[in-house]
Amino acid sequence: MAFKITVAFAVCLLLPLAYAQLQVVNGKIKITTGTGAFCGDTVNFITNQLGPAYEEYGDFLELEFIPWGRATLNTDGTVTCNFGTNDCWANRLHRCVIDLLKDNHDAQMRYMYCEFTQRSAFLYGSYECVPSNLNIVTVDYCVNNPQRDTLDADAAAAIAPAMATINFVPSIVFNDQINVALHTEARTRLGSMICSALAEIPETNVTGCTL
Repeated sequence: MAFKITVAFAVCLLLPLAYAQLQVVNGKIKITTGTGAFCGDTVNFITNQLGPAYEEYGDFLELEFIPWGRATLNTDGTVTCNFGTNDCWANRLHRCVIDLLKDNHDAQMRYMYCEFTQRSAFLYGSYECVPSNLNIVTVDYCVNNPQRDTLDADAAAAIAPAMATINFVPSIVFNDQINVALHTEARTRLGSMICSALAEIPETNVTGCTL
């Protein structure tokens, strides 16, 4: 697998008292993550949970990212963000790059991992994490011309159901089924959740799961 983690982080040791049950659907586990460029909880989840889990079990995962945070889509099509211009700009960049990398889960994970470890977009307004195979002019045009596409409206609509129920950034949804217990559990033990679900299917050859 192409995606590799090169930076180590401490893992949160706080575990929920009761574990929900994660399911494998047609050989895959779909993980939809609503992210926020400003949000420290998103940084922790991407770097400590989703990144390592994808490195270990990526062949069995389908990823979807919705970079939106707690933004509001206004009636005139503009976006207002709770955490200011940098938050809006970085989330817009994330949306543009994720759209350009559609169907390439390795590249999407690598990009988001870079963004949430380096914080280059949010802190510095930088394109440093943008993959070299993307045309930077195309990326820049997307970022600065939101009226030319539906990425903002699509993200606002996509994240609304999860935020209405979970009301947390990052919001974590498995297999398109909103479940608060699974979301809460995934924030601290995503890898072991995935391992346990895959271990139920002998064909995966996944064993040795721990809490």
